[in-house]
Amino acid sequence: MKSNTNTKVIVFHHPSIASKSAAIHHHHRLWFIFFLSLFTLVFSFTLFTSSLHSSSVVSPSFPPPISAALLQYVSSASAAANSSMSLSELSAVSTAIRSLSGVDGGVNLLVFGLTHESLLWRSINFPGRTVFVDDSSYAVSKFEQTNPGVEAYDIVFSSRVSQAGELLRYYRTRHDCRPVQNLLFSDCELAINDLPNFFYDTDWDVILVDGPSGFSGESPGRMSAIFTSAVLARSKREGKNKKTDVFVHEFGRTVERVYSEEFLCEENLVEVVGELAHFSVEAEAGGGGTGSPEIIRFCRNSTRLSEPFAPVIGGEDDEDGGVNAD
Repeated sequence: MKSNTNTKVIVFHHPSIASKSAAIHHHHRLWFIFFLSLFTLVFSFTLFTSSLHSSSVVSPSFPPPISAALLQYVSSASAAANSSMSLSELSAVSTAIRSLSGVDGGVNLLVFGLTHESLLWRSINFPGRTVFVDDSSYAVSKFEQTNPGVEAYDIVFSSRVSQAGELLRYYRTRHDCRPVQNLLFSDCELAINDLPNFFYDTDWDVILVDGPSGFSGESPGRMSAIFTSAVLARSKREGKNKKTDVFVHEFGRTVERVYSEEFLCEENLVEVVGELAHFSVEAEAGGGGTGSPEIIRFCRNSTRLSEPFAPVIGGEDDEDGGVNAD
């Protein structure tokens, strides 16, 4: 009897185990069907929105809430590292990029300097074209390796911050330093002319000068970057957008301020947000790399120097940087 009882017990529980196994199998199958349906729905929606994007006029594909989140995240990270731009400065650049974005979204964005915000600019400008220029070949190489598909180029700046005053007086005597020209063939010492040809053929919508470094007299400084930005903006071909938004970071420093006032011009200054100056520079007649060789002044009211720039020591400018404006 004991043996039979045990047998009955086994027979009694077996259907329950089988039922439980079947229920689990059925449960897994339901989840599989759910995920398969969800994947199909997402895939179909993606195809639909892609088709809609290609056949109609749409705003930039980067949603504003995501842009805001990225700006907040990057500004918080920069604040923690005690470096780079504030949220208000980041927002000023982002607003300009988004306001100029056309049918396909994004603009032609040129950035001098690889910084904490580099990936942010590329993301905010999606799917536009973002090109980075930096004086560190190592930084450019590392940036390209960790971010496949980016466009970044390294250049060598021969000038130094200690030469800023001398270079500013030099350009006023040189027709090669005129505001409208093809920089690729320029002999002006302030011009950047050793980048790929496309750099000079592109009509840039937004230019951000956030490099190279300029904290000491022996630093490369941003003289050439600011001068080149001004020429690119004025030499722009006639098109739907004749103006170029040029941003100069660390505008409170002497070199950045004086060179911006000299080449980007006070009359083109839109606003100053923190340490970021925003200029809107309009293309001049005869753009596209041509211009009168007689015109070498950029602004109606240029800054005049009576003394050379004093070298910057310890990462800080002196009271007036050795610059006296008459």
